[in-house]
Amino acid sequence: MEIFHGALEKAPMVRQCPVGMECQLFQTVDMPGGYLFIGQVMGTYASEAVLTEGELDFAKLQPLLLTMPGNSYWKLGERVGDAWSIGKALLSQQT
Repeated sequence: MEIFHGALEKAPMVRQCPVGMECQLFQTVDMPGGYLFIGQVMGTYASEAVLTEGELDFAKLQPLLLTMPGNSYWKLGERVGDAWSIGKALLSQQT
């Protein structure tokens, strides 16, 4: 994989990813069970393959999203499966 840096020159991104977002961290809040990161998106980088007329085309991108606390994966408008457990099922199919 090829790493590149955007305008901030601090956030490494993978060139082969269809979309990369460069973020500036403003604050880290210690929460029960983890941390909350507060920041701002400073730049978005996208390959031509996921653009239509210079704009991000979600139909081409086909993002997979994780929602919490429901621990579910979603495609646009469609629930894909339970987070973490769906990966275990896929792993068991490979053995």
